[in-house]
Amino acid sequence: MDMDVLVPDLIERNWAWADANSPCGALPQWIERAGDLVVDGPVVWSTPDDTPFGEDSYDVPPRTYSVFVGIDGYGDDPERTRYDVRVVFIALAGPEKLAEATWRHEQAGLMTIEDYTCLASQKANSFITGETFARLKEAVLSTESVHRKGPWPNEVVDPETGLNVMLFPSYDSASGISCIELVDDVEELVGLLHFSYGI
Repeated sequence: MDMDVLVPDLIERNWAWADANSPCGALPQWIERAGDLVVDGPVVWSTPDDTPFGEDSYDVPPRTYSVFVGIDGYGDDPERTRYDVRVVFIALAGPEKLAEATWRHEQAGLMTIEDYTCLASQKANSFITGETFARLKEAVLSTESVHRKGPWPNEVVDPETGLNVMLFPSYDSASGISCIELVDDVEELVGLLHFSYGI
């Protein structure tokens, strides 16, 4: 099975369930692969400088994981459309396990996002200097970045391990973050679907 075909279909087919059981809103207009995330320890999706309630992280095995994003576009003029990512799916297993897994809603810690979000492991974040963070933030919030449907900043912050950080533009609407877990038949975590929602 092709992961790039399976994951968008998996999310689309199960969105009605998610929508009925959580405030995650309508299905995103586009679900696409954003790249790979190299992880060594807990991983978190948030706005790093706008987390007044702290961060909720998931401890996953050190590995490289496929990342998919749900994107919405706002505006009628293609050249002025603002694109925002409000869903991030991390595939923690191969397509066979994902295809047979079930969803389990897990309310994450109450966090807010503002203008952009960052996906990285906590260890990767420790390698980001203030200068690097400012540059990546400026890049993801640039006019060019918010008016295109990707790609967005994806930078290796530790060449020795390959740990990287991914940033996405996200709609500033006093949103919170929650998560739906995807588990296999023995309750092993095989996927994480993070999403933002109005609070």
